Amino acid sequence: MSFDTRYSRRKFLGQTLKSVGGLVFISDFPLKSRQTYLERSFFTMGTVVTISAYGESRQHVTHAIDKAAQEIQRIDRLMSLYKADSQLVQVNSEAGKRGVNVDKDVIKVVQEARRFHHLTRGSFDITVEPLMRLWGFRQEPPFLSIQPSDAEIRKTAEAVGFGHILIDEKHQTIGLDHPASQIDLGGIAVGFSVDLAVKALRSEGIESAIINHSGDAFALGKPEDDSGWRVGIPNPVNPEELVASFTLCDKAISTSGNYEKFVQLGSKRYGHIFDAPRGVPAEFSLSTTVITTTAIAADALSTGIFCTDISLGNEIICGSDTAQAYIVSREGKLTVLKRS
Repeated sequence: MSFDTRYSRRKFLGQTLKSVGGLVFISDFPLKSRQTYLERSFFTMGTVVTISAYGESRQHVTHAIDKAAQEIQRIDRLMSLYKADSQLVQVNSEAGKRGVNVDKDVIKVVQEARRFHHLTRGSFDITVEPLMRLWGFRQEPPFLSIQPSDAEIRKTAEAVGFGHILIDEKHQTIGLDHPASQIDLGGIAVGFSVDLAVKALRSEGIESAIINHSGDAFALGKPEDDSGWRVGIPNPVNPEELVASFTLCDKAISTSGNYEKFVQLGSKRYGHIFDAPRGVPAEFSLSTTVITTTAIAADALSTGIFCTDISLGNEIICGSDTAQAYIVSREGKLTVLKRS
């Protein structure tokens, strides 16, 4: 991976630019290639996913992308908060009543979420859904007429916390012991699905591809005749600038930010990523980008570090494997956190 802060978007005008979920994907594809290059976009998990890949033939790449897309769509069917028949919705609907039998991948993601919850000192929390509803994010469109009182926040927070999640590995069930508790896997299931898609591509012999899932991506190998896949982070304060750019090879990257999804009350905007211990939207930064070896880790860590200050974010990075974080402050300043 290489890192360069000197670029601006104007320097990429001669290249292919795709801005999705707080990332800009920059690619130079050769006019004449020894391999077949294909790109496919499809809608799932509430957003557009794009898979770009090189392979031996059009049939080869098409088949591999099919398998990768099927994995992402399968995870959406299992873990979507918006599909009435998803296993996650069934778990939430039985809160305070009973455990629900779920697929082994649902168990795995919740267990991984618990691990990242501990790693981030509780800042990454999949049980913040009651707070999302309290603050108006589940209305359509998101709307907040009055700021929740401290008493309302404390009452709602009683249903928040990993202690409410009951996992029974033997019987493969997940339950919630509080009737108001709810799970939202949006901050980790996307990364998990990207890792499964990468595994599917590799199983079909694809050695060069990038999966772009709305701010979560994995750069598999590198494009032909290039050192890697190029990705940039736009400055949330000035979208015409990139605060950083990277060349990635066999790395995952994820950006979390509160500047695209928010509710507004008067002149104040409240973002959709929550500081779970305090029960309020996190306001430490505008965006956090994490680069590491797996998409699930990048997804969870970018969310968790977004909900912390720089000091705790640095502790989290030092306790993780090969992770780096790039934090854009509310004033537009870039801070880079790396393991020492």
